Amino acid sequence: MMRTIQYIVIFFLFSTWVSCKKDFLEVPDKSVLLRQAYINDLPTAEQYLRGVYLTFAGEFNSQWLMIYGDLAADNIRPTTYPILVPHYKWSLQANTEIGSFSNATVNLNYIWRAGYKIVRDCSFLIENIDQYRSENEEQANDLKAQAFTLRALTHFMLVNMFAQSYNFSESGSHLGVPYVTISDWRQPARRETVAKVYENVISDLHTAESLFTATESINPTSLNWLAAKGLLSRVYLFKGDHETAKNLAIEVLAKRPIMNGANGYPLKLFTNQETEALFQLTPASTSAGQSVSLGFAGQFYSTSRYLASKDIADLLSLNTTDVRKIWIGAGSGGGFKITKYPTNVVPGFAAPATSYYQTLLRSSEICLNASEAYAKLGGIYEDSARFYLDAIRKRAVPSTSSSTATGPALLDSIYTERRKELAFEGQRLYDLLRWKRPITRLDESDPGSKTLPYPSKKAIAPIPIQDVNINGLQQNDGY
Repeated sequence: MMRTIQYIVIFFLFSTWVSCKKDFLEVPDKSVLLRQAYINDLPTAEQYLRGVYLTFAGEFNSQWLMIYGDLAADNIRPTTYPILVPHYKWSLQANTEIGSFSNATVNLNYIWRAGYKIVRDCSFLIENIDQYRSENEEQANDLKAQAFTLRALTHFMLVNMFAQSYNFSESGSHLGVPYVTISDWRQPARRETVAKVYENVISDLHTAESLFTATESINPTSLNWLAAKGLLSRVYLFKGDHETAKNLAIEVLAKRPIMNGANGYPLKLFTNQETEALFQLTPASTSAGQSVSLGFAGQFYSTSRYLASKDIADLLSLNTTDVRKIWIGAGSGGGFKITKYPTNVVPGFAAPATSYYQTLLRSSEICLNASEAYAKLGGIYEDSARFYLDAIRKRAVPSTSSSTATGPALLDSIYTERRKELAFEGQRLYDLLRWKRPITRLDESDPGSKTLPYPSKKAIAPIPIQDVNINGLQQNDGY
């Protein structure tokens, strides 16, 4: 318990570093002094990294970001709750606001700020950890590898939100986001092409692979060697390198197979008994009956502030024997409540709906990565595509017949299965963009919010005005 409290204290300490800066890519010099004063050996370096994880969970990958990826697409709709309504309506605006999400929030500035704070903090550990290597070389390597992986993951999430997908232009030549690899906030940053961002993400992840020790078992509450490989599979799939994506997926699945009914699927997803988790965020508690809100989305789904769209609800309940139909319940006003996330996994939280493990990378996604990659390679690879597709389909509906689809019909089946399996996990928008598909909401009556064609300038968020005006970053088209 004392160690948990230490991490939370570090989280709140780090959260104050950028509260008074003039723009999001620069902070006062005192932040450097705070970090240098805190880390003086491997144990304090580990505590520092846990604090960065908490910043990642509490400020960056918060409930808002988890909701946004499905809300700005076609899986989630708002009710009367006003936060994120502009995001749902594709009516984001560029401005200078820097505070957390509120009724007045019309962009993702807060996410941008938190993301670049995290990558600077990761870079600081990478720059300084080697001076303590003599204490324990394997531990130093592991901490450094985690920092490389978290830096890559954060940049990859940022480029998905603030730039069009890799295949929007020839070879990803359009503008992405700054890729920051140094901790000094005074150094200028510029927007790289999406291709360059991907190149740097892949480089960081390969460096992490070389530092991690490939153990038989993993602790999914920290980034690890299998999580790095799994993330690489996602990155290569998004890039369109299907050969590499499927090879990495096969490696991961050989070590971390998907769950089945016998070992708890789907009831043990998002718990500490989830055997397919590659990386998950831990619910944090300071003491019994008191929790630190890391903003897990389940608290908003449990109160029906956001509901499932009718079409995803229909998909999940299409087959009455699909075990995933429990992810949808009766919501307010005849809507569909999202019940995918368990509650009270760790007893004693003031808000039981926040007490679960938020899994960000799991073997089911990796299996679907393999299926899609094989299908896009085509020809003789389609048998393998159907094999991995059926692994997901038959786990959910054991009585279903084997897939016989080919060509475009096979891809459609894979896309549908991916939508069902990963529903409400924050990825839907980015899948639709890379598939070059429009967003169509069947249960939306407002013409302006019903369909977003592909391509659309409204599909990505504006760059914060501070970094446009002060750092000279080019604004996204349409803002």
